[in-house]
Amino acid sequence: MEKACEVSYDKSPKYRWVYKKPDESLLRELKFSCSVSRPVAEILIRRGIFDKNSVNSFFDTPLRNLLNPFLMKGIQEAVERISVALDKKEKICIYGDYDVDGVSSTALVYLFFNDIGIKSEYYVPNRLHEGYSLNYKAIDSIKESGCSLIITVDCGITSVDEIAYAKSKGIDVIVTDHHQPAEKLPEDAYAIIDPYQPGDSYPFKDLAGVGVAYKLIMALKFYLQKHRPEKVLPNLREYLDIVALGTIADVVPLIGENRIFVKHGLKILALPGCRVGLEELKKVTGLTGSKINAVHVGYVLAPRINAVGRLGSCDRGVKLFIETNRDNARWLAEELEMENKYRQGIERKILRQSYEKVERFALHKKYKGLVLYSEEWHPGVISTIASRVMEKYFRPTIIVTIENGVGKGSARSIPAFNLYDGLKSMSDLLMTFGGHKYAAGIKVESFNIKKLQKEFHKIIISELDDNDFIPELKIDTHVDADEINVNLVKMLHKMRPFGPGNPEPVFCMTKVKKYQPFTFIGRERKHLKGFIEKNGRFFEIIGYNFRDYQEYLSDCDTFDILFVPEFNFWAGENSVQLKIKDIKRSE
Repeated sequence: MEKACEVSYDKSPKYRWVYKKPDESLLRELKFSCSVSRPVAEILIRRGIFDKNSVNSFFDTPLRNLLNPFLMKGIQEAVERISVALDKKEKICIYGDYDVDGVSSTALVYLFFNDIGIKSEYYVPNRLHEGYSLNYKAIDSIKESGCSLIITVDCGITSVDEIAYAKSKGIDVIVTDHHQPAEKLPEDAYAIIDPYQPGDSYPFKDLAGVGVAYKLIMALKFYLQKHRPEKVLPNLREYLDIVALGTIADVVPLIGENRIFVKHGLKILALPGCRVGLEELKKVTGLTGSKINAVHVGYVLAPRINAVGRLGSCDRGVKLFIETNRDNARWLAEELEMENKYRQGIERKILRQSYEKVERFALHKKYKGLVLYSEEWHPGVISTIASRVMEKYFRPTIIVTIENGVGKGSARSIPAFNLYDGLKSMSDLLMTFGGHKYAAGIKVESFNIKKLQKEFHKIIISELDDNDFIPELKIDTHVDADEINVNLVKMLHKMRPFGPGNPEPVFCMTKVKKYQPFTFIGRERKHLKGFIEKNGRFFEIIGYNFRDYQEYLSDCDTFDILFVPEFNFWAGENSVQLKIKDIKRSE
């Protein structure tokens, strides 16, 4: 276990640099026992990896390291009930959510049921007209279709009244979810599978909704293997492309089981003969033949699946996953691409209006938390707007769209402020709210929005100090020039996929010299490019969106830099370049 160590701070024009000095004895032990370089050993320690077995598991991520699904509370009862449905040929409805996690969860369970001979249908609510999770009209429709069992995926843990209603209609409900439950659980559910429910001792709590759904089908397969050994069952590895996509899109920590899902799932996504709908989506987005990584999923594939859900009905996202006809899949992929372009146009307009509101009234100077609202904003994109506004001004942010006197809002927070706890402390102003530390959704009566802004500000300033409003960059390791080489970059590639919980490592090198004047490239001349030198070694650097630094860097020749070393392929040669995260003048 790592000892408490000295923490140092530094500051650039935009960021506070934070470095926690490692335990030197632990660093030496890991370096020699695993035959890795000092920078790599320090990066591993930052991720809680302290011994050789943990190092091997981190790099190899074998599927055998997935946990026993029966450790999860409620899963035994759930698989027994599904087994009865299989025997009696009952019809099951898989009830999903409209984001990528919900869509992928829905498709996953639907495909597995189809493969083992369970008759099922799926229902994904319309975001604009039905909202999140179960609703009475949907339950009536499901009842009329002949279903006697509903399995929720990525939702349901807070649907207490709706599940009671389903039970009154003679429908059993199995809840699979990964969100925090409310004080009251849906006791009328036949079974609840949620690692955050009281009494659940499952060791890994950070699963996405699709991860919980995967644990359900794991358990069901094990159960059927034991009780129906004659039944031919599919290889669960074949579904990991779907699990990886939903896990990355839901921005859960890419550690533990999530790392296993994503690392194996990305390999399947990269194959030329992957799921036909995803193959066509890769074509549309220009990713055919690419080695798919978490960035491709998070910023290219997932937004297109999300787009249809944000703007209304998203059953087309499910159809893309389950489609087997290539012509139909191509049409779906092209439709998702068009919807995504439409969404981007809406987002650009609302984002511009949001920035104008903040700047016109100096809201970022007046308030430590931002609440922006309008009757004209599309409810399907406000979560993205909240994220972008929060990132620009580094303030907890709530974006609200108003319709018929009721505001629907999406909230995002900075690391120092627990958003869920903050909303809970002013719940008297809200109709409903839900979420977690960094993201939440709310409903508020329109006449309470101005009060909400003032109360939000009061709660934030009561808990945070000025340093909390300076974005931080955490340094993984300090390096000298001679430690940066091809082997180091290769080791970094083995640490992928990067994401929450396993961020791309940040290196620091001090007192580097400008070898030649820096230039700013790109259509808007905002990307930094140049060469630096230290101790006789020269490195090409590239830094994206550094236009604000142009004057600051012009009259100085010696700098401290934060960076990520990466490969630069040019003219058939492979060299190491430094991707700049931040830069400041050396003292």
